[in-house]
Amino acid sequence: MRHPGDPAAFNLGGRLFGGFWESLPRGERHSLRINGERVADLDYSGMFPRLAYLAAGAPMLPPDADPYAIPGLEGHRDGAKKALNALLSRTGPMRNLKGDLKAMLPAGMTAAKLTAAVNAHHPALEPLFGTDLGIDLMYTESRILVAALLRLIREHDIPTLPMHDGIMVPQSSKDTAAAIMREEARRITGVDLPVAEKRLA
Repeated sequence: MRHPGDPAAFNLGGRLFGGFWESLPRGERHSLRINGERVADLDYSGMFPRLAYLAAGAPMLPPDADPYAIPGLEGHRDGAKKALNALLSRTGPMRNLKGDLKAMLPAGMTAAKLTAAVNAHHPALEPLFGTDLGIDLMYTESRILVAALLRLIREHDIPTLPMHDGIMVPQSSKDTAAAIMREEARRITGVDLPVAEKRLA
């Protein structure tokens, strides 16, 4: 089991972060321009849970499946996403809900009820919850994203803004970028990871 005092390792973490555009609210990203063009915001759909399914050796979710559509959390998708990622990124069971997560969930939700709901919807992932897998998933995510960024600039001269598990590119380049994102995901993981364009405004 890993501990906070362990030496830094290059095969853990690596999520790209720090650009000013990453903290912009989605409703303001429409104002961004690359080479004078509006941007397209491309995203790997449900990347974290899909990579977790891969780590579990379980059949991959269908491309159109929303891993955050968890029964009992209807209307609270952001909370479901945060909860699922938290279960994958913690050590040990979730015993209480922190304020920010609790505020994103239905009234009366407890850590035990939340864990049970997620386990029921994703039984293949239950053995991975509480194992601090998230930092490994971030490494895989960063490998895929860096590979796509390098191909886009080297092969197509397309400037790209990384967005955690996605990228923003000029609108005219979105089809090329989406294809390369899919190709690099398959090359590195051996499975297809769906890519979708997010609405900016």
